[in-house]
Amino acid sequence: MILLSFVALTLLITNKDYGLIGGTVLSLLTIGTILYFFANSLNRVILEKDKVILKKTFGQITIPFSEIKEIKKLEYSNLSMTYGSRGVFGFIGNTMDDSISFVKDRKQMFQIITDNKKYVLSSENSTELINEIKNVVQQGL
Repeated sequence: MILLSFVALTLLITNKDYGLIGGTVLSLLTIGTILYFFANSLNRVILEKDKVILKKTFGQITIPFSEIKEIKKLEYSNLSMTYGSRGVFGFIGNTMDDSISFVKDRKQMFQIITDNKKYVLSSENSTELINEIKNVVQQGL
């Protein structure tokens, strides 16, 4: 995507014949990227009887309690992203430790580790949420 943006920008600047095409491609890439990260931003974390639901702007991720191996509070840190957004919609994407990140407040971060994936999340009351999930997971064991 970066290469395609670079090509579109080069066409926009260097060639008047391709300026409109380059500008259109660059605009579509920018708008598409913004929409993608908006759609994937985390709105809320919902606890149900047997699962945690990560409710995004569009769609959701369901994590059954039976798959949770560990949940822990994370310290405030700078998230190193391999792919993602570090902007208006929060830290959304993949981190260097192969976690899927949905963080808006780095002071309230926590990690859920399942059999197959790792999630880095944030919540207004992360300590309370962590304790509730731990209690449910321990009761299920």
